[in-house]
Amino acid sequence: MDVCLKKSEHKKMKTMIFISLFVCSTSYTQTLPTKNKNPFPVKYTSEADQKLNIKTITLAPVYDNVNKIYSEPIEKLLIELLQNDKVWGYAQFPNLNAPTFVETYDSNPDKVLDVLRTTAAQGLLTALITKGPKGLSAKLRLFTADKGLLLIEESFEDKTAFEIPKLRDEFVKLYQNMKNKLPYRGFVLSRRGLDVTINAGSKNGLQVGQELAVAQIIKVNRHPKLKYLVSTEKEIIGRLQIKKLEPYLSFAQIVFEKENGVVDVGAKLLPTDYISYPKPIINAAGEVTDDQLTTPLPNAVNSGTPSGEWAPKEPPQYGKAILQAGLGQYTESTRLISGTTIEANQSVAPTFLLGGEFWLTPNWFIDFNVMQSYFKIKNGLAGSTPTSLSYTYSRYAGSVGYYFLLLDDFWGPKFSALAASIRSMRRDEGQAAPLGRHERPQGTVADPDSARRQFGPQGPQRRRRMLCQTSPRL
Repeated sequence: MDVCLKKSEHKKMKTMIFISLFVCSTSYTQTLPTKNKNPFPVKYTSEADQKLNIKTITLAPVYDNVNKIYSEPIEKLLIELLQNDKVWGYAQFPNLNAPTFVETYDSNPDKVLDVLRTTAAQGLLTALITKGPKGLSAKLRLFTADKGLLLIEESFEDKTAFEIPKLRDEFVKLYQNMKNKLPYRGFVLSRRGLDVTINAGSKNGLQVGQELAVAQIIKVNRHPKLKYLVSTEKEIIGRLQIKKLEPYLSFAQIVFEKENGVVDVGAKLLPTDYISYPKPIINAAGEVTDDQLTTPLPNAVNSGTPSGEWAPKEPPQYGKAILQAGLGQYTESTRLISGTTIEANQSVAPTFLLGGEFWLTPNWFIDFNVMQSYFKIKNGLAGSTPTSLSYTYSRYAGSVGYYFLLLDDFWGPKFSALAASIRSMRRDEGQAAPLGRHERPQGTVADPDSARRQFGPQGPQRRRRMLCQTSPRL
């Protein structure tokens, strides 16, 4: 009995020791630190930002109303542009059972989403060319996966652009302008530590040593009716400094980061006046041969020792107010019916001009101004009083005009042309006393009663004002 008990107790103790060792071993293995492959596990992503990640574009068949005279060469050109684009890739448009008119995508976003799902692209490009009484007009539109809505539209209309080479040049401009309307100028391709690679280089206007802002788009503001992109709300998440340049790539280092790891693959470079997508250069056959930087670098970036922090020029907002003062010259010649000429002149006439200009667009404007001059002139009529006459000269002018910008810069050199103008002038002068008998106008009489009967209560004075000829010049 005792032996059996001891054996059972021995087995129980061995079991307890085994279980306890197993538990201890298990708890120990759970507390071992695991190796984290991602040093920055926190991700900051925005749904609006992700929907604007455009890497592949598909092109819908180009349409025209002149039996494919323009659509075929323009479709070939757009495919050439997409295939040679250093930012976007090209995906072939799928073969649909029934052809879809390009205007249908604008009113039916579901068709856009179907095309994007089929091609695995993030953007759909459409082009429409029409020929009418006003010449050629064209529209280039970009749709994205954001509910299949229109993002950007570029258009032109020309009464003289009927040749295919000129139309190609216009579409190259539309293509570049459309890309530059995107709310970013590139994005981060890769990151290792603090070193990043971005898909923008010297062809985009970058220089070694430049600092670029990196942002994440948190909201897209669209037109309430037409739904195209109006503006975006962004949040700055970091800054990069360019260390090495290539034509279409840059190697930079993170100099500021809102939080560790927030600048990641896909983070977008904010657009500035000196960073832009280059303009493709095509030959006579419509083939892309190179890219050209079209935005000049600012002086503060070009020079090695900038005098201060560079800031972009402000666009025109409302208009301007004008206040000017100067000196003018006034000359008046009055000839009486008797043949006598009376001269009056003032070599120094103070003049003030008050006006305003309202800018409807960077080209169209409305102008209104008032000019006022007040001075005194010696009375040239002998024997009359007072010895000096007071003059007030006023001019009111209003016009609608158009600015022709010579350098595509509102603040640069330009000249204007008036489309419509209205002017009104008024001159008020002090009156001299009635003429004496030594200088009566022809046809007057010495008898005052006879003069009143002939000329009214003011007699010969009224006759003088009616018959004299005045030629003021200011």
